[in-house]
Amino acid sequence: MEFTSSLLLHNQQYILLLAVVMAISFSAKKSQIFLPFYNWIARTVKSKRAVVAIISFVSGILPISGRVAVSAGALDTIAPTDVKKRKNFGIIDYLSTHHFYFWSPLEATVLTPMAVLGISYWSFMGKIWPLLLTAVTIILFYIFKVLKEDDIEILIPEKNKKKEKEEWQKQADIKADRRQITEYAKVLVFTSLVIVLGNVVKANFDTINEWVKSAHDHNLIILVALVGFLASLSLGSSGKFAGFVGISATVFGAGALPLFFAFDYAGYMLSPTHKCLVVGKSYFKTPLKDYYKAIASLVVPLMLVGSALYFMGLDL
Repeated sequence: MEFTSSLLLHNQQYILLLAVVMAISFSAKKSQIFLPFYNWIARTVKSKRAVVAIISFVSGILPISGRVAVSAGALDTIAPTDVKKRKNFGIIDYLSTHHFYFWSPLEATVLTPMAVLGISYWSFMGKIWPLLLTAVTIILFYIFKVLKEDDIEILIPEKNKKKEKEEWQKQADIKADRRQITEYAKVLVFTSLVIVLGNVVKANFDTINEWVKSAHDHNLIILVALVGFLASLSLGSSGKFAGFVGISATVFGAGALPLFFAFDYAGYMLSPTHKCLVVGKSYFKTPLKDYYKAIASLVVPLMLVGSALYFMGLDL
C-alpha cells in the first residue's frame, strides 16, 4: 500500500466541522445562551441522570460524523469540574447517542442494508427490533441502575451579573479561556491523527470485501462475523460498518442480518478510531477502562442475541 497525501487529507473536513462546533460551544458557554433551556430541563426533570441523557439525546440526534462533538459541547456547559463526577458525563453521552444506528432512517447503517438487500424500512426493522430492544434496555439499565444519582453533578451557572469584574477575575477568566482553547487544539490534533490512522486501514477495505464475497459456506458464518467485527474495530466508521453488514448479509441471506449487524456494531463501538470515543474522552476525561466497561456491557449481549436469532432459525 502506497502512503499518499490522500491518506492524510481524506475525511479531514470533519476537523473543520469539529472546530466550528467547538467554537460555537465555546461561544455558547461564554454567553450562557442555552442556560434557560438547561434550567428548564433541570427544573422539570427530577433525575440528574435523566437531565444529562435528555440533553445528550437531543444534541446528538443529527446523523453527522462524530455526533458526540455536538452533544459533548452542549453537556460541557453544565458539567462539573470534579473529575470523578465529570467522567460519568462521557459514559451517558456515549450511550445516549449510539442507538440511532438501529432505527433512524437517516443513518447509513439503516439505509445501506436496506438498499443492498432490497428491503423496506419496516422489513429491516422487523429483523433488527430484537437488537434495538436489547440495546435500549441495557442503555437505560446502565444509566439509571448502574450509575447512581449521586454519581452525577450538574453545574448550572448563574447568569453573569452586569457589573465590572475585578482585575484578578478578568485574568482568571483569560487563563481559563486559554486552557480551554489549548484543550480544544489538542482534541483537533489528536482526532486528525486518528482519522489518518483510520484512512490507512480503510485503504485495505476492498481486499476484505473480496474475501467476504468468496465465503459462501455457511459453516464460515461465525468466521465472517468475527472478520466483520475486527474490520469495524479497525475502521471506526459507521459507513464502512454499514457496508460490511450489507455485503455479508447479501452473501449469507437477510436472515443473517441481525448476526452481522450485532458483531459489526460491537466492533464499531469498541473501536479506538471511533471519533465519538476520542472526542468524548477529550471533553470529559473519562478513562478508557470506564468506557469499555460500559460499552462491553452493551455489545456482548447484542452479539449473543444476534447469534441466537440466526442459529435458532428465527428469521423474523
